[in-house]
Amino acid sequence: MEREGAVERFRRAIRIRTDWPENARGKEPPPEVLEAAEAPLRAFQDFLAVAYPRFFRTAEHWVLNPYALVFRWPGASSGAIPGPEAVLILAHYDVVPVEADKWSADPFGAEIKGGFLYGRGAQDMKGNLIALMEAAEELSIQGFRPRRDIWFAFGGDEERSGLMGAQTMAAWFAGRGQRFSWILDEGSPVTINQIRGINIPLALFSVEEKGFLSLELAVDQKPGHSSRPPRVQAVALLARALLRISRRPFPVRLSPTVAALFSHLTELRAQERGRTPRPWAIALTTAILSALGPLVAPILALGFRKDPQILALLCTTVAMTQLEGSPADNVMPSRARAVINLRLLAPWSVDDAINYISWIIGDDRVKIRVLGFASSPVPAHPEHGRERGPGWEEMAKAVRAVFPGAVPIPFIMTAATDSRHYQKLAGGIFRFSPMRLSPADMSSVHGHDERISLENFFLAIKFYTTLIGML
Repeated sequence: MEREGAVERFRRAIRIRTDWPENARGKEPPPEVLEAAEAPLRAFQDFLAVAYPRFFRTAEHWVLNPYALVFRWPGASSGAIPGPEAVLILAHYDVVPVEADKWSADPFGAEIKGGFLYGRGAQDMKGNLIALMEAAEELSIQGFRPRRDIWFAFGGDEERSGLMGAQTMAAWFAGRGQRFSWILDEGSPVTINQIRGINIPLALFSVEEKGFLSLELAVDQKPGHSSRPPRVQAVALLARALLRISRRPFPVRLSPTVAALFSHLTELRAQERGRTPRPWAIALTTAILSALGPLVAPILALGFRKDPQILALLCTTVAMTQLEGSPADNVMPSRARAVINLRLLAPWSVDDAINYISWIIGDDRVKIRVLGFASSPVPAHPEHGRERGPGWEEMAKAVRAVFPGAVPIPFIMTAATDSRHYQKLAGGIFRFSPMRLSPADMSSVHGHDERISLENFFLAIKFYTTLIGML
């Protein structure tokens, strides 16, 4: 791999504006607006064909629509019948919008400063996608052929729920009868000082994913002049509903995945005190924590009450994200509206969560409506919590080869990924981004001045090269 060429291709990818323009964010934008919004997505697909010609000649590919690009890298054991031993690697090329005036660099300029490449999508997730393509191109040039089929599925609307991209591709695979041994998507990184009290780098394999649900809470009233307010006001009813929600959080629970995580953390803290790691102790502690989950979870929640990252692993969370009333300061609103976003921890389903929120509010005047696409939690493969099962050995070996000293451990993905659309097609799913990130590095995702170090970009290329070489 020629490093300068790889960086320049990465910069070209960032400069293609694949954020969804504001005028196209409605349910049914005019055809000319939709066509203009999709043009950068098509341009990105075309860019990949030009930038990685050898891989495009090596692999079969299908452009299903502007949001869906599929590759099949035939393996040496490929047959006429789709094989369940195949592996699927996911990525997406769309990015979230930006507030350009709040950046210190052009969000789509791909400027390099202090060893970092700045740009929307640098981490989420053009960095991963381009690193994967760099690995595939270099291996194709070397004449490498995997032992089994490797599929890539790249989506163009992950940041808007994946309905046109991931869902379309999942249905396409299902129609072909194609299943996968396991799937790799974006997710948690190799963390540095991310969990309190742990200095050892942790490769967080998110083998489980929380569900996603946005709810609109609305109260209607007759609009009028603010000099004659009614005794019971819509805003007051809405505020009371929000206050009730804040005072009645969802119950805490210790899932098997989180039990395994805390078992690892206990052993790692002992290791940092000079004790020899004991693999059998991790299994024993996990079993004990799982058995005593209903008793242990509240204690953990109390101990980590000031740590939102840990609390998010123990319960369904509710974030109050939007609040709207009157457009003028002297007009009574016809509707007071709030949006809450929930991340559902199993066993809470979408319907269960809606019923719980309705019960907490206890007021029929507050209307509840689901916004957009909702998804229930995606469970972990039963063996992944025990650090085995489909894909675990290959993922762990690749991590140890590229990130010396990092410890692979099971984790829960608290955000939503495209992989949820593929859950019926695979034995297990890993959500992992092969980058070594500090809390400061991670804070730029979806924020201002999103960036990635060139060192991390090359580590990601090395990881994908190593991993694919084992398949």
